[in-house]
Amino acid sequence: MTDKLPFININQSAICVPLTQQLAMTLEIKILPERDVPSRPFFGVWLLDVSGSMSGNRIQKAKESLIKQIEQLPAETNFNLVLFQSEVKVVIRNETITNKTRQKIIDHINQISAFGGTALYEALKQGIKMVKNYKGSLTKKIILITDGEPGDVRVKLGDNTDPNYQEYFNLAREALEYKASIDTVGALGEHNVYLLYEIAKQSTGKYIFAKDADELKTKMLIATEQTTRIIFSQPSIELIPVAGTITVDDAVQYKPTIIRMPFEKIRGKLKEYNYKTWLRSFEAGDTYQFLVKLRLDLDRKKLKPAGNQHILTVKFDFGKKGLSESKDIFVKFSDDASEHRINMQINKRFAQYYSTAQEITEQTIKNDAEGTQRIQGDETKKIS
Repeated sequence: MTDKLPFININQSAICVPLTQQLAMTLEIKILPERDVPSRPFFGVWLLDVSGSMSGNRIQKAKESLIKQIEQLPAETNFNLVLFQSEVKVVIRNETITNKTRQKIIDHINQISAFGGTALYEALKQGIKMVKNYKGSLTKKIILITDGEPGDVRVKLGDNTDPNYQEYFNLAREALEYKASIDTVGALGEHNVYLLYEIAKQSTGKYIFAKDADELKTKMLIATEQTTRIIFSQPSIELIPVAGTITVDDAVQYKPTIIRMPFEKIRGKLKEYNYKTWLRSFEAGDTYQFLVKLRLDLDRKKLKPAGNQHILTVKFDFGKKGLSESKDIFVKFSDDASEHRINMQINKRFAQYYSTAQEITEQTIKNDAEGTQRIQGDETKKIS
């Protein structure tokens, strides 16, 4: 973590409009964390699928990938390894990375073999239990690597209405509660794209697709390096109305990759309701841009008939005491049509990226991993 607030800029679609009862508006938010930050250790739980489908070259490449990651992990990283097939087994727990322990961990990984079923749900539960019990100050990350369908809590491929999906998504939200994100790696086989994508999204993690064994090795190295560059873990945005009530229709992140952002309605300090979302962890030097479409039901008693009005406050929390900032949003109300100003480009960008985000969801439901990655952008390469 850092003690320095990032640069924040907000543009808005509605700048000057006639006085109205309901105001529709799109906010475009840009956040730039500082760039020159050294690699940092983290608390990592690797959940590795060692079911029968991972046998042969797949498990060998997964082991090679893990070994390369261990060789590159910063000292003081807390390493944990959970293997799952028909059963779940914690094989390395709370091992601090040092020059001495690296080889010990590598020797252990070299002995891993693949057999059995795929207890993915129970493995995820175990990973969340481990981050829950961790009381240190390091960034917390779960890395789930699998090449197949879960064999314990089964879900219907291609049917996102199957209620069993929610069992997994509840675990993703629980990880979020303990300030841990889950990176899901769809490795090689016919994994459930929708399941892994949504687990990652709902925990503010990344969905990564590896089409072959060599790509799995490369992408896992990059993803681990990205984790060491996390500067803010799960920051949040809260929208606070000050002149009426608010409804968030939808939101989408479009840099560094495209993903919908689920806002939830929460109780404010008084009787009002605010809206809040948790963002993907920010990595040093990246640019993060978001579009939020909202509606304000304005209370005329709180407004002047003309002039600039404070209608909304946007609060940014970067996960550490003292690292928060609020930005006030003003709109000018005027009866003079010549003064009216609407930034239509912001509305057009929202329509474009929202449509793209919907297309990504459709691809995940179709179980098209390559299509999902092509549209969203490769999480290990980022969109320029």
